[in-house]
Amino acid sequence: MKKQTHHRYPQTLIDFQHLEGGQYGNLRMIARDRDTLEIQLGSDFVRINADGASQIAQALECFSGAPPQLIVEVDDETDVVVEPISEEPKLPRPRRAPRRRPSV
Repeated sequence: MKKQTHHRYPQTLIDFQHLEGGQYGNLRMIARDRDTLEIQLGSDFVRINADGASQIAQALECFSGAPPQLIVEVDDETDVVVEPISEEPKLPRPRRAPRRRPSV
């Protein structure tokens, strides 16, 4: 017989520390319960539901270059139509200008 696994909450999903920019420097994603994701920036936080977390995941997949998702539609006559989800064209990331040392 398979043992049931119980998720213990809160569960830290990811924790970045010492990030550049801004006053916070820390980014954490914490699963508060089965339906709530908390995103922390320093001591500030927002809580979103599972639908919002799914939208964030899709946006990150597009940003990282994951393959596009497919839409599968089935007609009443059992015709299957598979279409890629149209997505906006990816823009190249801006490049930083090289740092130059100030002349003395």
